[in-house]
Amino acid sequence: MRKGAVDTAAGPAFGHEFFRRVSMGCNLAIAGVTGAVGEEFLIKATILVCITASFFGCTSSVSRKCENFRVVSSNFLGVVWSQGHAKASIISQDGGFSYRIPGGSLWCFGDTFRGSRDNSGSPHLAGGAVSCATAQLGETIESLPPMLLFFTGQDGKVAQAIDFLPAESWDRHRIWPLSGIYVNGKSYIYYSLIELTGKGMLGFKKIGSGLAYSTQPLNIHKRIQTPKGWRFPVAPRAIVMTDDWIYLFDVDKRHGRQGVWLSRVRPTEIENPDDYQFYCGQGPSFDPDKNEEVLFLKNIYGQVSVVWNEYLNKYILASSSDLLHPCKINFYSAENPFGPWKQACAITVPKYRQGKKVKLVYCSYFHPELFRDNGRIMNLTFSLRLEDAGFDVNNEMVEVEVQR
Repeated sequence: MRKGAVDTAAGPAFGHEFFRRVSMGCNLAIAGVTGAVGEEFLIKATILVCITASFFGCTSSVSRKCENFRVVSSNFLGVVWSQGHAKASIISQDGGFSYRIPGGSLWCFGDTFRGSRDNSGSPHLAGGAVSCATAQLGETIESLPPMLLFFTGQDGKVAQAIDFLPAESWDRHRIWPLSGIYVNGKSYIYYSLIELTGKGMLGFKKIGSGLAYSTQPLNIHKRIQTPKGWRFPVAPRAIVMTDDWIYLFDVDKRHGRQGVWLSRVRPTEIENPDDYQFYCGQGPSFDPDKNEEVLFLKNIYGQVSVVWNEYLNKYILASSSDLLHPCKINFYSAENPFGPWKQACAITVPKYRQGKKVKLVYCSYFHPELFRDNGRIMNLTFSLRLEDAGFDVNNEMVEVEVQR
């Protein structure tokens, strides 16, 4: 049986310019490409995403036949924000991938704004922000969406989970989580380091990607540094482990081609940047020379999420962030992480969520710790850009019932 893998200082004062700059966190990951007109358009289209006080749910009872399975229904459960967020002084947040850890799972979020909401649900920004937040979910699930326990500072407010190095600072940099895995008795989070280069929506650039770890998952993750520095040759949006290999799925535009780029590493060598191998053709074939890599899965944008589904007896990949189909979450299936992957089908997020029109769905992530009936009912979260909502938007959860 194969299984899918499972800063405490306040930021600057809030203002319109601050929102334009800090809310780029998950939005660069949304684009998943560099140096392209498409990236600029996608980033502009997805700036300023966070949280809302509106809670709406609905169910779509349509049956869609996929190549390997049938989607029976999609039950939209509403926003993920709960009293767990309020307790940690969180009002705005996007992202939200998770991976299994001893005793439950660890959830990782991007730009997270501090403050409170009044009795009417209106947000009141206070205390700055963090660009990487983590939360723990125990094995006992009492509600869906679940209530999370966030990593906080001594003041009880949500804290930065991956810290800056001495040459970096909040004034100039952001650290955005990409994906994670628990292995070798440690929690690992891959991240991107971003430098703010100016004002406006495109006043930033990606410096590189790295890997951080902690022996206590709900704690600060220390950035790994080798004699060559902190940079790693991968920036994975999704991770699975099987057959003593960790498979990593990047989403990027390289050599003029957009899509998923696959790499792998032995669990024992995860901290060594020189031991990663890159997909260079069917077979599958992997090579330690990144210059030999070839595109693994074409025309995929933003993030991906990959899990092993016991009920379907297949790996399932979810993706969104498609400007041509902005309300769709697409599914792919394969018998192995290295494919071949076949496009299956999609579910459609309703045109209106939280009282606003949906402009884009992104950051669609599986949460297998919430699956029921061995994966017959799958749970995903997704982030939204809503029309005229500004920063007052939150990610949501959907249950998808499938049939073989």
